Amino acid sequence: MRIGRVVAGTVALAATTIMAASESAAAGVTPRIGSDHTYSGRQNAPSVPLHKGIGVAQRQYRIAVYTGNKAGAGTDANVFITINGTRGFVKHKLDNSENNFERGKTDRFALGLRDVGRIKSITVRHDNKGEKPGWYLNRVTIDGATFSAYRWLAKDEDDHRTWVKLYRH
Repeated sequence: MRIGRVVAGTVALAATTIMAASESAAAGVTPRIGSDHTYSGRQNAPSVPLHKGIGVAQRQYRIAVYTGNKAGAGTDANVFITINGTRGFVKHKLDNSENNFERGKTDRFALGLRDVGRIKSITVRHDNKGEKPGWYLNRVTIDGATFSAYRWLAKDEDDHRTWVKLYRH
């Protein structure tokens, strides 16, 4: 009898989880994957937690970030990317085991994220932390699409912003 209760409990839990995901989808809100990134199927809609693996189309994104070769171009600040596509957007912190975003360096990331459809634009930003957080971003490529910046992301340079929205060309 105990095994029957466990199986029945597991089936009930799975049904509840699927129902919650269906209700979120019906409301037009797509839940969030993992803890490092968020996704919303509608612009200006808040992201909500997602139960991993329930009706979520994932895609492998190959991202290359090119830091400029200018004096002081590198940063130790935390860098984030938002990928905007035809099916919503996803946000992710760019980090790996290397010393990222140093002068003249190309940093590469392979990220399994929510599929946002055809990429229209990206937003790159940093949190302005560290001794010298200013950063000169040349460009970003995602799966062969290029997003050119050639500008400072710094509170004390250019337009004093630590973020930039870039469009595909």
